[in-house]
Amino acid sequence: MRVLVITNMYPPHHYGGYELSCQDTVRRFVADGHEVSVLTSTIRVDGVRDDDDDSALVRRDLRMYWDDHILLSPPLRERLEIERANHAALDRAVADAGPDVVSVWNMGALSLGLLSTLGKLRIPVVYVMGDDWPVYGQDLDAWSRLFRRGWRRIAGPPVRLITSVPTSLTDFTTLGPCLFNSESMRQVVRERSGLSLPSSAVVHPGVDTSDFPVAGEASPVGPREWQQRLVYVGRIDERKGVDTAVRALAHLPGAHLSVVGRGDSAFLSSLMAIAGELGVADRVDFKVVPRSELAAEYRAADALLFTSVYREPFGIVPLEAMACDTPVVATGVGGSGEYLRWGSNCLIYDSGDEASLAAAVQQLARDPDLRARLVTGGRETARRLTADAYYQALLSWHLAAVQAS
Repeated sequence: MRVLVITNMYPPHHYGGYELSCQDTVRRFVADGHEVSVLTSTIRVDGVRDDDDDSALVRRDLRMYWDDHILLSPPLRERLEIERANHAALDRAVADAGPDVVSVWNMGALSLGLLSTLGKLRIPVVYVMGDDWPVYGQDLDAWSRLFRRGWRRIAGPPVRLITSVPTSLTDFTTLGPCLFNSESMRQVVRERSGLSLPSSAVVHPGVDTSDFPVAGEASPVGPREWQQRLVYVGRIDERKGVDTAVRALAHLPGAHLSVVGRGDSAFLSSLMAIAGELGVADRVDFKVVPRSELAAEYRAADALLFTSVYREPFGIVPLEAMACDTPVVATGVGGSGEYLRWGSNCLIYDSGDEASLAAAVQQLARDPDLRARLVTGGRETARRLTADAYYQALLSWHLAAVQAS
């Protein structure tokens, strides 16, 4: 099977777990003998070298309406240039790859007209939706957004004829099945996107046990002294509630927090300022580590703080922590609530409430039996939700799309 993957960001130039999940799947496709190529954006993350193992498979040709967490609304002429460049990049990728199926992952801040072109090419499409980009992507596409309202909507068809660039947003979900990471996210897209979703399913992603091996069922949960070391892992993004974790330190004398991840530099500066104002700057550190070193970060911590304040699409990070025998304290909002269970594999606190978060951490600190119970439950969850199982489910959907065509 020949697969063309289209997504807005691809490792090593990435910020979150969605992109890593895409890479995990691509590598499994390749290991299974399928021919894969990836079409992604020109986005580069500062300080990251472009020498990843997948570089031979990846075309970084698509231009985004986004630059380092800043949304772009360029002049009309530049928008047209971007659209033409992106459609030319898609034409080249399709011509070179000759795909049997196109696997669309994230189109946020990309040209949604590319999906209209895929429909005209009549190539089978499978959507792997790790967040609700069908909702927000409609506003981030600065080209098609021009022709959605008022007199510009009337101007859309003639502009399309003159420029040969799609101007209207078609119901692209009719092109193929939409596979959502969670039921929560499927409901958001169904309610807010205006798209029909004629074929959809929920396929939960999972932890890559090669990077985060899970202890065997017979392996005992050993006693572990509480060291007051807490960790946050993930994207530096206001929606992730990292500020709640920083503020909670003011209620946890002696506790230390490691914030591991990259993302919005402006929000990172805000977090540092909050730590300074609260007098906890000496008890919080910010760093970026490669994925190969994340397991050590989890194991060094007494608890993972998963602090999302928005409807999290799914959340791989708690699964990684569970695989590493690290207890999880989480909000459980959105898709993460579909596998997080209070008292079984995590503790749940009130989203955005630093006092509630601190109380949950204190409960863990004084109850070693609770910590052992969460570790045991976490292991069971991590064994069930794996990247291998996710890949097998995605593979069956892609093969079915090819066979149906």
